[in-house]
Amino acid sequence: MSKILSLDTSTKVTGYAVYNDGKLIRYSSIDKSDVKDSNERLKVMVSELTVLIEREAPDVVVIEETVVTRNP
Repeated sequence: MSKILSLDTSTKVTGYAVYNDGKLIRYSSIDKSDVKDSNERLKVMVSELTVLIEREAPDVVVIEETVVTRNP
């Protein structure tokens, strides 16, 4: 049995999906766009991701490659 946690990270909203033996069992997002201070938002996001990882206890965590964009 293999449990995978897939993360699509962002500074405001992070999506996630949990797979068990290749089958999608849960997906959702952690939306912290209402937290205006970026340092505080990062702290809250890390805290919630820690809880997610502890709760799901995945065998593998996959993180989508981060794309950085800049407005001209």
